[in-house]
Amino acid sequence: MKQLYRVYACLLVTVLAACGKETTPPTDAAALNIMNAIVGSQYVATNFRGAVPYDYYRTLFLQYGDSNLVARHYSCFSGEQPLWIYNYPDTTAKDVPLLKLDLQLSAGSIHSLYLTGTVAHPDTVFTEEHLPYHPLGDSTTSIRFINLSPGSNPVKVVLKGKTTPEAASVPYRSFTGFITYPVHTSDDDYVFEFRDAASDALILTYTATGIHNPAPSPLPHPWLYQNRALALTGIPGGTGLQQQKVLVVKY
Repeated sequence: MKQLYRVYACLLVTVLAACGKETTPPTDAAALNIMNAIVGSQYVATNFRGAVPYDYYRTLFLQYGDSNLVARHYSCFSGEQPLWIYNYPDTTAKDVPLLKLDLQLSAGSIHSLYLTGTVAHPDTVFTEEHLPYHPLGDSTTSIRFINLSPGSNPVKVVLKGKTTPEAASVPYRSFTGFITYPVHTSDDDYVFEFRDAASDALILTYTATGIHNPAPSPLPHPWLYQNRALALTGIPGGTGLQQQKVLVVKY
């Protein structure tokens, strides 16, 4: 019986040691956030092994226009990371990927990869993130603006009620730095106007609903102490899923 107890004890130690190894994050990991804004796609699938056959355990299926961080976050080792993007469900060996990428990810870094363009002519915007810090004593949020609308002219962004634009000219595949805004319960919600930078023609507006509301309990406030991007997607004159709209990108 004592010998049996010793066997159980050894097995328990082995299991605990294995769990410890699996739950300890690697010290050289990097974070990659991916958003699908490829016009004409419904889903895209990622292959983080490049030309090597799919590893479905690591595959992300990214819906068009889904800016949900949980659905598009991927942690990986730093260094060179191959990434092939397929128009799902065209993911078999005979299918040609939309994009073949080799990303350079430094240890401890956070990167964003925006998939844009069209299915016929896909493109990307890739950047290393340095997100603003919001002290708990300050009621603030930070917002930047991204143009992911293929075929669009440079756009400017104007906060309704102000004459000076928040962003004077944002060409396609470009983005601004983060701008910090106060969050006060006594003010109205911010309304951002996206306009053609040359003609001043209004493209669309986006209202930052709830930005001045008290933090709901127990849920977190959607803007307070957060960093967000307002991304213009779709194509000029598009209809249905392809029409231009603003997506809130969460970091």
